Amino acid sequence: MKKLIAIALAAAFTTPLAFAEVTIGGSVRSAIDYVDYGGKSEQDAGARIADQSSRIYFKGEDKLDSGASLIWYLENRFNVGEGSTSIAWGSRNTFIGYKSSELGTLMFGKRDNAYKLASADYLPAFEAVFNDDASYYGKDQLLRRLGDRQEQIIAYDSPNWNGFKVKASYNLDSGKTDTVNATTAAVAASYSTDVFNLGLAYALADDQTKLGTKAAGAQNTGIQVGGSVNFSGVTLSAVWERVNFDNGTVDGDQDSYGIAALYKTGKFAFQGAYIVADDLDNVDNSGAQQFTLGAQYSLSKQSRIYLTYTNVNNDDNAKFKTEGPNLGDAQADGTRKMINGTDLSIVALGLRTDF
Repeated sequence: MKKLIAIALAAAFTTPLAFAEVTIGGSVRSAIDYVDYGGKSEQDAGARIADQSSRIYFKGEDKLDSGASLIWYLENRFNVGEGSTSIAWGSRNTFIGYKSSELGTLMFGKRDNAYKLASADYLPAFEAVFNDDASYYGKDQLLRRLGDRQEQIIAYDSPNWNGFKVKASYNLDSGKTDTVNATTAAVAASYSTDVFNLGLAYALADDQTKLGTKAAGAQNTGIQVGGSVNFSGVTLSAVWERVNFDNGTVDGDQDSYGIAALYKTGKFAFQGAYIVADDLDNVDNSGAQQFTLGAQYSLSKQSRIYLTYTNVNNDDNAKFKTEGPNLGDAQADGTRKMINGTDLSIVALGLRTDF
């Protein structure tokens, strides 16, 4: 009986796969890092195993009679070293869409917004950062502060028109009320050749003090402009970004700018970046600086080993951090690792394999 059940189950699960194009892939990313909190923080330094955004995805495509395709993508987060059971199915990019080689791709679901995705087209030296511990991207970081993965999103990616591309996104607020409608609109454009890349991105977040934090009447806007040059295995990128924060009572701009370099030779890659955030208008000593340096060696086409160092130096009224895991979490005594004026240094030795 058990054998018959096993055969029946195998048939049930394998038969549909014969008629559908389904791809399974992902990336396992982890590091042993040493985190040192300086400045005003009293948190002790220490070593740990730190997952660097490991993920697994499933994707498929149904080719339509018209020549276009219906596509779907389901991506899940998992932690190496922690084994968390709190991560939901479809915790990362999860969407369905319509793809046409002439018209582009229209997607619905949960996905990175256009402001987050834009820099991949024109800032390759910044994008090459080797891990989360060294990264400078996100709403609590120095760059791309209006870029995020958002639910209830409608997104569009254009075809590549001889090097020119456009991205756009708009996320709905499923919890909209009479006073709060927290939506985010973003658009980006880029132009690329073999020698250089240029691009810009713009985002508008209504009724949010920062992405995901609702507040009636608040508004954030962000604009990013950048470019890169590529020659002899070297890529140099530069970026400027301005974010405006308006919480209804305080309205101010904060500028960030940075440079990054990437050099590849054989199986080795070297990457470095330096970013500065100026003071927020009307808030003295609210800026920061970050320096990142890393080296990577490819063990195969799918696997690599790397060593990175990053330092974040915050002014007295700032608490920027990297994308490394659990850096700002509350402690058992109610204190937090990251408070205003905290400096942060991280050394990480890690492995990554893609499948």
